[in-house]
Amino acid sequence: MLTLWLKLQLLLAVSSALADPCKITLPTDVANPQPVIVTQEGLLRPTNAVTEIAENDKITLHCAGKGNMLVALSEQTAKLECQSGSFYDEETGKEFALNKLNCTHIPTAEVLVTEIACANGTGLLHEVGFAVNDEFQSLFTICYNRENVQTLYSRNLLNGRGLDVKIIDSTRRSFRAEGMRFTTTAINNLYTTKNQIARFKTLFGADQAYVNRTSFLARGHLTPDADFIFTYEQLATYFYINCAPEWQVVNAGNWLRVENLARKLASSLGSDLLTFTSTLGKLELENSKSGDSEAIYLDKTELISAPQWYYKVLMHPELPVDLVIITLNDPFANVDKTVEFCTNVCDKYGLADSSVFQVASHGYTFCCELNDFWENAMDTDTPYYDLPEGWSYKSN
Repeated sequence: MLTLWLKLQLLLAVSSALADPCKITLPTDVANPQPVIVTQEGLLRPTNAVTEIAENDKITLHCAGKGNMLVALSEQTAKLECQSGSFYDEETGKEFALNKLNCTHIPTAEVLVTEIACANGTGLLHEVGFAVNDEFQSLFTICYNRENVQTLYSRNLLNGRGLDVKIIDSTRRSFRAEGMRFTTTAINNLYTTKNQIARFKTLFGADQAYVNRTSFLARGHLTPDADFIFTYEQLATYFYINCAPEWQVVNAGNWLRVENLARKLASSLGSDLLTFTSTLGKLELENSKSGDSEAIYLDKTELISAPQWYYKVLMHPELPVDLVIITLNDPFANVDKTVEFCTNVCDKYGLADSSVFQVASHGYTFCCELNDFWENAMDTDTPYYDLPEGWSYKSN
């Protein structure tokens, strides 16, 4: 009897070893528009150009959003099981190729406001993601203070194994105000060039020279759309709690270089790079007539301030220290390295061409070790970021 049992176990082991996994090849195996793809571990995180789903494992396809359906099934959700290298619909038993299962439109993300405190109790965690079968699948996390209309940070795990095969899509989505006490229409109006010109005329006079058709405050992403693989993930970043007013020339200049640098680093490491993106201070611009400096707010009630600095924290087990890259959100400032408030380590860690980062008209940028940054910027050596499970700070 024991021998028979051992033979059975051996047969099962051999069968399992010989079973064909299902393969998801990017971009050829995804439909357009793509449904949200959920594995047994959560949102699909590609491991390379080809991601394998084990025999008998299941995935869920979901077309999030009102009236959104899988066209081939006339259903919003489908559960597929991997059998002998192919996906089969659980309901009908019919085999399906993933690239034939498209949604009627790109899935819509939402913001889940939690009761979990963050940043030493100064904000609440907001999860951005998709509700799939009554279970929320988080894509990235924001710590937000609703009363002060302030985003304390945006946290994202950059998938270094999948960035090189991400879907390139020119689709853009309008920003939405979920999670905020402003309406989407109200904030849209605040960001218009017309409103900005009116605000700057109030502050600096009718001949103000800061805002025009080519010089304006853009909706500066904290966690950027290009950090993600699928179109539905990229468009999930278009929430106002994930942005702050940023001069367009900075947004498309050195800050874009910072974002590209983070993605390049994640790809070179070939694994998850943890990032925290935030802002620091309030931007003040000189009034040439009075000689005073004026704090910049989009709203006349002094809410939604333009920050003085943007910064991005980079954390990875293979990095010798936790790093932060800081960009000045003031293309009008005539500054040099004396503006750096912590020791610049860009060259030390090979983070960028410092000559490019020091072009002030594109946003003066420098790099620091996190502990040094935190001590000088926050007057404490204890960062308040809420780390995901399994992550910890490095001590210098």
